[in-house]
Amino acid sequence: MKSGFLFFIIPLFFSFKAIAQTVEPIKSDQGEVVTIHSGILKEDRKIMIYTPKDADNREKKYPVVYILDADNHFTQMVEYSKYLSRQDVYVIPPLIIVGITNTDRNRDLTPSHSNIDYYGKPDTTANSPYKNSGGNEHLFQFIQKELIPYIDSNYKTQPYRIFAGHSFGALTAINCLLNYPDMFDAYIAVSPSFWWDQKFLLKLADKKMKTGSTLSKTLFFSDGNEGSSPGSTFHTDVLKFDSLLKKRNIKGLDFEYMSYPVESHMTVTIKSYYDGLRFIYHQWPLPAVSDEEINPEIIMRHYKELSQKFGYPILPDEAYVNGWAQWIVKNPATLNNGIKLLEMNTINYPSSSKAFAALGAAYALKGEKQNAIASYKKASELNPASNEIKSRLLELQK
Repeated sequence: MKSGFLFFIIPLFFSFKAIAQTVEPIKSDQGEVVTIHSGILKEDRKIMIYTPKDADNREKKYPVVYILDADNHFTQMVEYSKYLSRQDVYVIPPLIIVGITNTDRNRDLTPSHSNIDYYGKPDTTANSPYKNSGGNEHLFQFIQKELIPYIDSNYKTQPYRIFAGHSFGALTAINCLLNYPDMFDAYIAVSPSFWWDQKFLLKLADKKMKTGSTLSKTLFFSDGNEGSSPGSTFHTDVLKFDSLLKKRNIKGLDFEYMSYPVESHMTVTIKSYYDGLRFIYHQWPLPAVSDEEINPEIIMRHYKELSQKFGYPILPDEAYVNGWAQWIVKNPATLNNGIKLLEMNTINYPSSSKAFAALGAAYALKGEKQNAIASYKKASELNPASNEIKSRLLELQK
């Protein structure tokens, strides 16, 4: 997938005690790019950042996806996020996407130093692609001590983070889960290269994943047809990892493995990142309920359960509820249900003029003129610049 992202490098300067942004990032439709100087990595790192369109809403904060190999995969994740969180889809929440680009991929995305290649042959020459390998630890320190604080300081984030990677990036994600599990809440590992360093990470997983231990995290991992060639153990290594997790019965670990045998190593991300997001948020959609049965109690109970699962307060999305309510108020049989949903919106979003204006319109439709006037007055107080709200209020007051 080709990215239409526009690249801009904007200098940012960090001190070790505080992060200081001296120049505003230049933005495009896909987000923005900032350049962070890392004292830990001792180099500049280009970071790609997408924020939802409604990020200017002061009341809204968002979970964050941190994705490796951003040069290739940032745009994919952004487009999935935008579509799946759309009001008429809404199977995941809107997300901030943070893409970490590469400077030395073989260095940063490997958990140990090794000069042995995929075919088991050592390369000790000066031009060996793996001569600087084993830099996962420094990358983790950069993410934990520099990148995450910068994102949390400059963007409206919720305390829920997802870490996603492909191939060596998937290896890095699983290594993070094993050694720094609390850095992220959920992990997506696409075609992890378990072959690395004579199966270093499989051995580490066998050591770390104790039977009956507790690890309250979410993990989605996958592979394509990488194991189809003679002598390849790529697929069987992923199967061994899946079997290990099943046998160890880790408490709290919600995981799923999916195989895509018709996808190559370079196409498997297309399906995996989509399915990974759907798995992490498989409980997000409201259970099927008819317009005749829907009420605020059902909705608020569902979002209370989501809040408990994801670890932060989650309210029903204002625009989603508003769209649903405005549809059902058109039917006299469900008009009252729609009004109840709109009343719930004004309670959940007391500073939203849109919520009160929508409620006023529904009251007017029902013929409750005084309630409609009161709602439009509140909407006008919250948004005195709106001529549309003033016009509707004047009509009702005639």
